[in-house]
Amino acid sequence: MTLLAKKRSYKPYVPDFLTLCERNYAQLRFFLPGAAAAHSDIAAKMTAGASKVIQINEYEGYRIKLLELCKFTTTIKIEHVSDTALGWLRPQFEVRLYHDARLAEVVSCQQVRRFKAVYDYPNLEMMQPDEKRQINLLLRDWLMLCQRQGYHSVESLS
Repeated sequence: MTLLAKKRSYKPYVPDFLTLCERNYAQLRFFLPGAAAAHSDIAAKMTAGASKVIQINEYEGYRIKLLELCKFTTTIKIEHVSDTALGWLRPQFEVRLYHDARLAEVVSCQQVRRFKAVYDYPNLEMMQPDEKRQINLLLRDWLMLCQRQGYHSVESLS
């Protein structure tokens, strides 16, 4: 008799996801244009439209731009700027920071917006069951890379 293993569906573990978003917020605050080390009044020190470039080498960098600035939330865009890479190959994502909860969540990645907590698999959009978690892990990895490489102090642009 052959028994087929029943495939377990993905169930998000909310405390794990919130911890990831908290860590992203704590690391991201050092890279925000106009933000100081004290995160208690981070939104008061920023202006919408401000941007900052983290230069990787003489040809490539990452621009962090403030898109929207509200009392409790801030939306930023992180995009790869390069003289050599084609535009559609450059990674970019939008992150919403919730200052009251001290969370940072990716809301858009490569022109895909409004991620569901769980996707059926397989699906027409070709998303992983835990796509929302995966893109927030991408932000975490990018922030850790910037921190390890010492990309802390960069010039602000207007």
